[in-house]
Amino acid sequence: MVALATLDDLADRLGRDLTDEEQRRATAWLDDATALILKRFPQYATTPTAISTKVCCAMVLRVLGNPEGKRQESIDDYSYTIDSSRSRGEVYLSDDEVEELRPPKKTAFSIVPSAPCTPAAT
Repeated sequence: MVALATLDDLADRLGRDLTDEEQRRATAWLDDATALILKRFPQYATTPTAISTKVCCAMVLRVLGNPEGKRQESIDDYSYTIDSSRSRGEVYLSDDEVEELRPPKKTAFSIVPSAPCTPAAT
């Protein structure tokens, strides 16, 4: 399987080097994210793009930046809520990421406005 993103890509977006523990976990998450993207968008298997790398990293950073999967936390009478996708330990594609990965729609023709028509001189 082709890698859509590397640990270096992830560290660049994180803005620091990954710890040994983060590297171990991020490697698995990058594989998971790549598999999810390729399952839905197989065209990236032959030609990874800047967008597919960006989305793959974003999926992993979402988990890496919030390893406990907290969606909400309170202080008095302490409570917190686990994000439903993270509580299952999953990386996932958001709706916005799906739109970014979707190829542009091709149309049969385009109408391009131009200067107004003027009658031909006779």
